[in-house]
Amino acid sequence: MTAVREWRWAGWAVVGIVIVVFAPTLALRTVRYDDHWLWSESSPLHDLNAATLRDLFFELDARARHPLGTEYLPVRDLFVAFDMWIWGTWEHGPHITQLVLYAASVYLLGSLLEAFGFDQRVAWLGALLWAIHPLHVESVAWLSERKGILSGLFVLACGHAWIRYRRGGRTWWLVIAAACAVAGVWSKAPAMFAPLAYATWDLLVLPRSRRRWIAIVVVGGAAALAAVPVVLVARDARVIEETTAVNQPGRIASALGAQGHYVQRLVLAKPSSISHPIHTDGPSVVDIAVGLVALLGSALVTVKWLRDVSHHALRLALLAWAWIWFVPVSHLLVRVHILVADRFVYLWSLAACVGIAWLVIGLQRRVFRVAIAAALAGVLGIATIRAQSAWTSSVELFTHAFVINPRDPAVCENLAMSLRDDGRLEEAFVVLERGLSHHPKHPYLLKVKAAFLAARGQLDEAIQATALAAESGKASAMWMHADLLHQVRRDQEALPWAERATRRRPEIDGYAVTLTEILIALGKHADAVPILEDLVARASAQPRY
Repeated sequence: MTAVREWRWAGWAVVGIVIVVFAPTLALRTVRYDDHWLWSESSPLHDLNAATLRDLFFELDARARHPLGTEYLPVRDLFVAFDMWIWGTWEHGPHITQLVLYAASVYLLGSLLEAFGFDQRVAWLGALLWAIHPLHVESVAWLSERKGILSGLFVLACGHAWIRYRRGGRTWWLVIAAACAVAGVWSKAPAMFAPLAYATWDLLVLPRSRRRWIAIVVVGGAAALAAVPVVLVARDARVIEETTAVNQPGRIASALGAQGHYVQRLVLAKPSSISHPIHTDGPSVVDIAVGLVALLGSALVTVKWLRDVSHHALRLALLAWAWIWFVPVSHLLVRVHILVADRFVYLWSLAACVGIAWLVIGLQRRVFRVAIAAALAGVLGIATIRAQSAWTSSVELFTHAFVINPRDPAVCENLAMSLRDDGRLEEAFVVLERGLSHHPKHPYLLKVKAAFLAARGQLDEAIQATALAAESGKASAMWMHADLLHQVRRDQEALPWAERATRRRPEIDGYAVTLTEILIALGKHADAVPILEDLVARASAQPRY
């Protein structure tokens, strides 16, 4: 009975600390970095009906899913819809939900470590260090990372159901484990690696049993099947096999560089930010060197511990966890659209935090254990609270990122627009020019510059900017160039650009509307009629949007 009371006290104490550390997120609102199609008032999830529900689960065409964000993540979308039903348009509400889900994940994590045989003190200190690490500020503060929070929650719930079944529980626990695996994958794709992680832990830690292989086959098979539509839509939407790095490195260099970057973030050697130089310049020599040292170090200790697996089973389980969760974001299997992001290592970072907790608890003198544990928690907690300040507004978020990586065109673009929205247009132009000095032909920077110039009435200069942007072949840039040419009655020049934009992105009605306006202005009514009829037909077929 005493042991149970201690376990409950430790768990609730850790959850309480986590809520205090992340309490500043409850004052946050939406920022420009949030996915507007997901959280805006115009989101189809605001009014969830049968047609939208059908599309969430059965529409596999990324272009047709455009209003839903071109990702197949139906569980994430259902939770967002539920959030909107509860909170309406109150911007603080979703942040409350985000923190509640995160706190629940922390509790599940600590109890799961205990269930797999970790010392109670190691389990809960490890859970605390993981939970209050600044690596996770992006996941908790950024509403669009609801998918990562949900995915982690379902992955941990899957582990609980797995071990209940393995210890003789009813078949329902196996069904729950499989269902949680599916829900995890349908919240965020990397959750498909959860069965592999738990299978490895099962092999290393739990006694042999026929149930082991049943769990591996059933849960692994469910996750694999759930991953099929996720991968199909992601490929169609080009979320994978594409990177934004200017100096795109090879796969091995990407993996080592990403690993090195994350190790440095883990020890607080790099600041919290939504952008780092590695995003645009590729991994540095230091990043690759640190990643190589981490790889060789883990390989050496693995070889050593494999000589006595029974004695080092839990240590090997931690190493396996780290490498399994690194694989989907390592760029070795597929290219992820950006090289690194704190949210990518949400689960990966657990292994190091538990390992550090293990070292601390292993100290002989209690006073040292308490002092070091308190110091680590204090440093991480303060760093996490400070990191949350960047999320208080769009200007703060992108200014912080701009200071760290002024070469990132996406940061420059978003900071300029945030400054414009804040009434600081001249500062916005300065940021744009800074970005264009690094990327003179970047289509999105040129588009923003053109929009600012057009708002000033400088249409000729705006058209010059969109002409350069349109050469990139980006549909939005070609459409904007056509639209500006149409505004100054240069419709003959505008026509080919409008046609190309519409062919590239036929699912965007606005492009087709501009094309029909240009055709009508040129007197080509016969060409405009079929396009208008198609627009009317699509509007009738899709009243939900």
